[in-house]
Amino acid sequence: MRRLEYYIILTADGFYADPDGGLAHYEPAEDEHRYANGLMRSAGDVVMSRIMYTDAMVYWDSVDASDQAVPEVEREFARFWQETPKHIVSRGSPDLGPNADLVEGDAVEAVRRLKATEGPTIMLGTGSELFATLTSARLIDTYRFLVIPVAIGKGKAIFADLESPLRLDLVGTRTFSSGSVLLEYVPKS
Repeated sequence: MRRLEYYIILTADGFYADPDGGLAHYEPAEDEHRYANGLMRSAGDVVMSRIMYTDAMVYWDSVDASDQAVPEVEREFARFWQETPKHIVSRGSPDLGPNADLVEGDAVEAVRRLKATEGPTIMLGTGSELFATLTSARLIDTYRFLVIPVAIGKGKAIFADLESPLRLDLVGTRTFSSGSVLLEYVPKS
């Protein structure tokens, strides 16, 4: 059975985006970017919500990984992004870029089927609604929260849609050059 691993960047006050869904408050340090590159490199598939996918697709699908004017760390991520199959959870019919498909039917069952296959880790990129749904179904094996040293006062809270407490065991931490701290958890057994 494959593992489903969640990674998200959170402000010090717990938001993954500003009220409009933007991330202008975040500019990754190179070591943070390289860490994310490693996660994407090791992923066999990525499951994403439509909004998270659309925001990422607009940039990463357009990066020319051979363009020397683009920083090397971004070219590397773009290569991994463009090569990795993406499965998009949406109630509508969003525009999809290369190497992306729409998850048909129930998201929980679709993710269960994907986890039941053989292969490398599945990464999850999503906001609060799908996060809460997959957490409630106990499908997420690892939670990684990169807490950045910025507070924005209001925004979109990742835990806003949880219906019950999420109890976790801390299994790892890492501090990055910017002062950001990675907190790695697994569900409490």
